[in-house]
Amino acid sequence: MMKKSGLGKGLGALIPTESMEAFESRVTEHGDLIHEIDINLIMPNKDQPRKVFDQEKIISLSESITEHGLLQPIVLKKNGGLYEIIAGERRWRACKHIGLKKVPSIIKDVDESTIAQLALIENLQREDLNPIEEALAFTRLIEEYQITQEKMSKIAGKSRVYITNTMRLLKLESYIQEAITNKLISSGHGRALLSIEQPKKRKAAYDMVISDELSVRSTEEICKNIDKILDKKEIKHKNLKDNEVIALEDELSVLIGTKVTVNYSNGKGKILIDYYDLDDLNRIVDLIKK
Repeated sequence: MMKKSGLGKGLGALIPTESMEAFESRVTEHGDLIHEIDINLIMPNKDQPRKVFDQEKIISLSESITEHGLLQPIVLKKNGGLYEIIAGERRWRACKHIGLKKVPSIIKDVDESTIAQLALIENLQREDLNPIEEALAFTRLIEEYQITQEKMSKIAGKSRVYITNTMRLLKLESYIQEAITNKLISSGHGRALLSIEQPKKRKAAYDMVISDELSVRSTEEICKNIDKILDKKEIKHKNLKDNEVIALEDELSVLIGTKVTVNYSNGKGKILIDYYDLDDLNRIVDLIKK
């Protein structure tokens, strides 16, 4: 909402009412002047923590802007002959979608670190970031701009434990991070999977979570007992294969007329055929030739 700045009777007497209202309509309640900036001169923020923009939400916002106008200006930083978005990229995308030529904007002169912080704060307040985007943003601000976790906690309005746990998600394999981003699993699932150190075992647990649509609590239980679960699966798998091999041995023994043994391991092995004398061997060879 725009708020009148209250310039006083003296200035008001010197400026026509129409001009006064026009001027006051271009000033925010914080005293920032609103500029109409050519939309083609505006570029996205390279420090934008949000990597995924929901196109349906962009279209919905564009419809609202068409009907009611842009109620909140975007915030920009002048960068040469262009303007970099500090806050409001979603609004800018919606304005582009409906073909607006100019965008109401506030120009701020701030450094790169502040831009990154403001972009993070805006998205966190709107709850627009998925956990992986949050983790990347926290990590970048801490590592690139030497911001302590304590200060990051104040900037983001999150506890230090939350920030630490969120950043740990980046230790997960890319396919698990992608699953969190696409909301196939939650950050809680991800934190549970982190308790498994070996990648192969973690993949096995992840597959169970996806195939059985497990809750976070169930995932935690699986991760605690992953060795026992995998051992049981291996025994069951081995017994199943043994039964199949035994059946095959019996079938071959009947066909050949002598004892046949199949040594099987990891998808390969040997077939051993017993014979009792040279005549029996020749019989078996002739049978195989046929």
